[in-house]
Amino acid sequence: MLTRIITGVIGIAAAIAIITKGGLIFNAAVSFLAAAAWYEFQKMAESKGYHVYPLTSGVGTILLVAMAGVGYYVEMEQVFTLAFMLMLATLFFVFIPIEGLWRHCNRGEANWKTDTALSAWGMLYCGLLMAHIIILRAFDGGPHIDLGFRVFEYGEICLWIVLFGTWASDTFAYFFGRAFGKTPFCSVSPKKSFEGAVCGFVGCFIVVMALCIVCLGIPLWQAVVVAVAVAFFAPVGDLVESILKRSFEVKDSGKLFPGHGGVLDRFDSLLFTAPVVYYLLMIMSIFAMF
Repeated sequence: MLTRIITGVIGIAAAIAIITKGGLIFNAAVSFLAAAAWYEFQKMAESKGYHVYPLTSGVGTILLVAMAGVGYYVEMEQVFTLAFMLMLATLFFVFIPIEGLWRHCNRGEANWKTDTALSAWGMLYCGLLMAHIIILRAFDGGPHIDLGFRVFEYGEICLWIVLFGTWASDTFAYFFGRAFGKTPFCSVSPKKSFEGAVCGFVGCFIVVMALCIVCLGIPLWQAVVVAVAVAFFAPVGDLVESILKRSFEVKDSGKLFPGHGGVLDRFDSLLFTAPVVYYLLMIMSIFAMF
């Protein structure tokens, strides 16, 4: 527990500094996390005798996040950044089975269908989804927001709301689940209870809705939509990572964060909530123009 607390304090302090700073430092940090997440995924697959291709899946992961960072750093219109990311994802998705074919013919690797599927999943999971953390941070859906103690960029506020929402989901589910949980929620994660899941959803919903109204100043119905999305997809992201680990028969995805596991263990919920919230806010901002 002491190790978890120390790591948590250091992690929160680092997150505040990096997210607040933005720019190249933020992009580099997310790129590092994406590379580390892919490495964790690759090692989990390797432990069961599968191969996640480094030349296509690994490089594709890094380039997808780097493209999001380049767009943010040079202030490229996000529609062009997304277009370039789609192009990269498509190209590397094509190259993955080609690398698999080469490895099958020259190295005698027999699990072509599984290895190519895992390689594609690793690139999209660790690269495309992680890149949306940068995309959300760069979202220019409104004016800078003065909260009294500091002026925030619009995208930075959006990212903080998603982060607080995912943390609230985990925190409410954990503590209320330990106190009142009796009904098993999902076989993928036997320790999670239905009571904890409900409290996690409600707590996350209230936190996100309040922050959206107070910080973003968006209408109530939009705040409700965003809050429901975060409250739903945060635990889904957690369960997806749980079934991923269970399928590879590992307890933690890695050991980068002592007492907390790996990158995928810590960012599983954010990988789902960041893209969903970004596209919701983008759609809402488009409709607001009419």
